[in-house]
Amino acid sequence: MFRRLYATDDSTATSILRLVLGVVFFAHGAQKLLGWFGGFGFAGTMGFFTGMMHIPAPLAFLAIAAFHLLVLAVVAFLMIRGAGAFSVDRVLNVPVRAEPTLAR
Repeated sequence: MFRRLYATDDSTATSILRLVLGVVFFAHGAQKLLGWFGGFGFAGTMGFFTGMMHIPAPLAFLAIAAFHLLVLAVVAFLMIRGAGAFSVDRVLNVPVRAEPTLAR
């Protein structure tokens, strides 16, 4: 069952859709955390969440910090997986070099 949830295909359309969706989520998170793309940054977003929306400060902090944690998780996942199913190497068709073997 879980394999169906994270199974990927070699479709170019799916890759483009994931890339576009990733850029949209990145821009949205960068607005809230960094103040890029016309956002208010961490202080402004934190003030809005706690003042106008009456969200407790620890929960507001977690909502804003989720962007930073997500970026770190994606980078770590791609570094660990290497040339696996989700790696950039497979999407770009980069040949994978074999591990060197020790001479006997």
